[in-house]
Amino acid sequence: MHVVAARDITEAKQSPGALQTREHARRKQSQTLVQLARSKTFQQGNLNAAFQEITEAAARTLNVQRVGVWLYNQDHSTLECIDLYDFKTKEHTCGLSLLKANYPDYFQALSEERSIAADDAINDMRTQELSQSYLSVLGIASLLNAPIWLGGRLVGVVSHEHLGEIRQWTLEEENFAGSMADFVSLAIEASERNAAESALRQSEAQFRAIFECSSIGIGLIDMKVEIVDANPALCQMLGYSREELFGQRFTNYISQQKGDLELFGQLVSGINQDPEKLVQRNRIEMERLFLHKQGGLVWTHLSVSVIRDSYGNPAFFLAIVEDITERKQTELKLRASQAAAEAGSRAKSEFLATMSHELRTPLNAIMGLSQLLQQEMVGPLNEKQQEYISCVYSSGQHLLALINDILDLSKVEAGKEELLQLPLLVRDVCNYVISTVSDQALDKELELSNEIDSEAEIFIGDERRVKQMLLNLLTNAIKFTPAGKVSLEVKKVSNGITFTVADTGIGIDPNNFQFLFEPFKQLDSRLNRQYEGTGLGLALTRKLARLHGGDVTVESALGQGSRFTLFLPDQPYSGS
Repeated sequence: MHVVAARDITEAKQSPGALQTREHARRKQSQTLVQLARSKTFQQGNLNAAFQEITEAAARTLNVQRVGVWLYNQDHSTLECIDLYDFKTKEHTCGLSLLKANYPDYFQALSEERSIAADDAINDMRTQELSQSYLSVLGIASLLNAPIWLGGRLVGVVSHEHLGEIRQWTLEEENFAGSMADFVSLAIEASERNAAESALRQSEAQFRAIFECSSIGIGLIDMKVEIVDANPALCQMLGYSREELFGQRFTNYISQQKGDLELFGQLVSGINQDPEKLVQRNRIEMERLFLHKQGGLVWTHLSVSVIRDSYGNPAFFLAIVEDITERKQTELKLRASQAAAEAGSRAKSEFLATMSHELRTPLNAIMGLSQLLQQEMVGPLNEKQQEYISCVYSSGQHLLALINDILDLSKVEAGKEELLQLPLLVRDVCNYVISTVSDQALDKELELSNEIDSEAEIFIGDERRVKQMLLNLLTNAIKFTPAGKVSLEVKKVSNGITFTVADTGIGIDPNNFQFLFEPFKQLDSRLNRQYEGTGLGLALTRKLARLHGGDVTVESALGQGSRFTLFLPDQPYSGS
């Protein structure tokens, strides 16, 4: 068996002069790398200054005319020249670009090779695509390109461009070019780090300003639920200094109540026990009573959020504490006032209902006896006696109508009115109410009309109450119309039926619309003497309409008549 040993003696075969030249080049490259490594430019985060220092050092060390730093754009479709240094003119330029779609082989070589050492760049398969548009135009014979990698991503290239004769790149020069690309990567990292640190400092300054100046209490709490920091607003709210609060358990200042406070305990205990659930509940909100140093209680709206570190682990709680004592006191006063008003309303309704029942019993007796006297069941009456008895009977009818309205209004306000909602024929209801008021209109020589849209056929409602509402509107229209006409117009709309009662009467001042539907209100006291009425009709009509899921609206002006529109839905209304 023969053993053959071999070693590379290429360098040994070179002439002493060539060896000396190569050694000098290596020392020059090493010195450049040391100078760049010690440069403060990289630490300052000034990217343009760092690129210029790198391109100048590379051009000077490798003795090439042009060195450029090219970076990919955002979508990785183009290489853009950020800095191009010309060693001959000592000038820096930028702005050139290479579109990836135009040079696919070159871009593929960049992504696959440690470096592109193209001695004959015009004929090299990796770079010949650049010949016509770039190399030949500028007289570039040889290219030494080193890709720039950052965080496992290809972000650009450092291009060394030799003009004139074809140049054969050495292995040392390829390694040096790779080092230049590494320095570019370091410069980018330093710039991004400085930008992030600057943004963090700015963010911290902004947070500190908000923290100190906020009128809402803010507390920073660690994972042991101990207070790390408290802003002036929180200190003032609780009556303690920042030093007194530091290191104390946050929950010591919350009034011990069950309910939402348990959520805070779950948030704390869940940190280590079940991180997945904690992710789903990064914040809790509750209204809680805090304990003041002087012994009082402070109503607050408390919001507790989880602050995570850079690894996503819970690091702190941020507690936002808003003093809502004044709001709570106002709410309590409002609730007390509302309860008192409701109690008063119920008492009023019960009183009116009781009194109305008490009045109706003797009134029915009076009216019954009056009818017997009118019919001369107990003996003949003279003309004067007949007049008196008729007056008694008509007054009794008016008083009975008033009592019935009071009972109806009391029942609706007490929430005891139950509607019997059934499908109703529009024409039947309208014919009934028109015939009922026709004598009243005839007595005043008013024109009474009824117009029904052909599509308005059926609607849903309580028949007795619907007739009552329409009769209230029609009798009001007749009452306040000295001359002219009163009409009932019925139309089908998208979700129901509208009944519009229009008249040519005295009209209403629009400024008084807000009082129109209030019970026991007449807009002008002089009308009390001229027109009979209690002011209950419209109030009862609107309440009954809304009980159906509808409403009553009005259009009017003084001296120009009025239009009251009753809307009723075409579907049963369950109320709220």
